[in-house]
Amino acid sequence: MDYKTAEQDQQPVTGKRSFRRLGMRFGIVAAGVGLGSALAYLIAKALGAPAMRPERPDNIVDDRGTSQEKAARMLLKLRDRAFDASDEKLAVALGRPVEEVAGWSATDALIDDDVVMKARGIAMNRGVHIE
Repeated sequence: MDYKTAEQDQQPVTGKRSFRRLGMRFGIVAAGVGLGSALAYLIAKALGAPAMRPERPDNIVDDRGTSQEKAARMLLKLRDRAFDASDEKLAVALGRPVEEVAGWSATDALIDDDVVMKARGIAMNRGVHIE
């Protein structure tokens, strides 16, 4: 009769047990990364980090080299100086919808060359300096 001792009965830790430990470790690391990123977000928000606002692309609007930022400033000056700061009046003068004109000042919509040429012409006829 062969009797097995307690040491002989135990098998080395391999197979399913080692995969469980590896999975457990991976889960702990993943949870730590998630918690760390959540904390970083909350700290940045609490410290008043600037919100990500859409910026205008740096493309050139017309043959004079007018950028989107300069075109937006020109349109705002024209609106404020010649149309009593009214988006509706400027929209009628440019022949564009009010939503599009409001989008230009909110940096939501791109300004095209036709609008810039019309704005320059209107400013010249009304005697308003916008550049």
